[in-house]
Amino acid sequence: MRRSLLASIFLAGLVTLASARPALGAVSVSVAVFHRTLAPYGRWITTVSYGDVWAPSVAAGWQPYVDGEWYYTDCGWTWASSDPWGDIPFHYGTWVWEPPYGWVWVPGTIWAPAWVTWAYSDDFVGWAPVPPSFALSASGYVGTPIVMASNRYVFVPARQFVGVRVASVRLPARRNPAVFAHTIRTTSFHVSGGVLHDVGPAPQRIARAVGRPIQPVPIAKAGVRPVSLTESGVARGRRLAVVAPKAERAAAISKPSAAVHARPNRSVERPHATSIRPGDSPRQPPAAEARPAKAVVNPARPEQAAAKPERAVARPARPDKPQAASVARHPAPQPERIAAARPPAPRPKPKPARPPQKPNPPHPQNPDKDHKEAQQ
Repeated sequence: MRRSLLASIFLAGLVTLASARPALGAVSVSVAVFHRTLAPYGRWITTVSYGDVWAPSVAAGWQPYVDGEWYYTDCGWTWASSDPWGDIPFHYGTWVWEPPYGWVWVPGTIWAPAWVTWAYSDDFVGWAPVPPSFALSASGYVGTPIVMASNRYVFVPARQFVGVRVASVRLPARRNPAVFAHTIRTTSFHVSGGVLHDVGPAPQRIARAVGRPIQPVPIAKAGVRPVSLTESGVARGRRLAVVAPKAERAAAISKPSAAVHARPNRSVERPHATSIRPGDSPRQPPAAEARPAKAVVNPARPEQAAAKPERAVARPARPDKPQAASVARHPAPQPERIAAARPPAPRPKPKPARPPQKPNPPHPQNPDKDHKEAQQ
């Protein structure tokens, strides 16, 4: 009886421990999952240089690794993002400046505390995203520093590097060239316990700047869950690339299950665009219904008028050429001639009739002469 009770308690404890510890296999790492998760926060774009990338809906002047803070954890320097979508783009893949869109994220499936390269001095600490061409071995990366252009870095005073929101203490970008010229550049990652660590500047250097010792804290304090190389599907001895191959990303994004239409991005100066995925034809707006053009009628030349299709007016047939006689008697009225006709001239008044002449009186001396003239 006692043995049965102990066995039951032991089994119950095992079940409790198993349920309290998150299962490693529960993490789903794939470009298709990232595509569905990030679609509401930006838009997916197909670029010539990097293939399928994601452009976040952010304000103008935004830059990665600014809205958040740094923690020194048991996985090295870890970035804790304040962005609602920051769990993916700052721990998988990397960022690149791609005109005209600005900063875009190139997907990858290998987890890291932060995919950045460092530049620091006694007074300042800076970092920039590693390029998409960056790759490391199964044991990590220790070699030639990856150096980016000075305007790609974010610099803060060394005394405010830890425990302070970066956006509140960041140096103006115009100071980057002068600060960058006096920095030490380093890029270092190593694998421990199957998890990638970001080395970065030595904690002792930062401790001198802040005036207190820097001790590692559990990564859970930063709100980040590490994902091992095994969980990411990386085979032993395989070369680790920060971004997934173009073909793999295109195939994952073009699947029907992952096809999510991105919302337009109006807050950024880039031609925010529609998502264009491989295999899809660009959506064209519906063609406007064709309408017949209205004919312009010249009133002086009615023969040029074009009849509308929906309101066809039959023109009367031309009458035959009238005969000359009828033309002379009944000339056809011409609007132009009628408008320019002169008023009829007034008829001349008839001359009054001359009164009859009286006969001449007889000549007193020769009456026969007068009689002859009258007869003539």
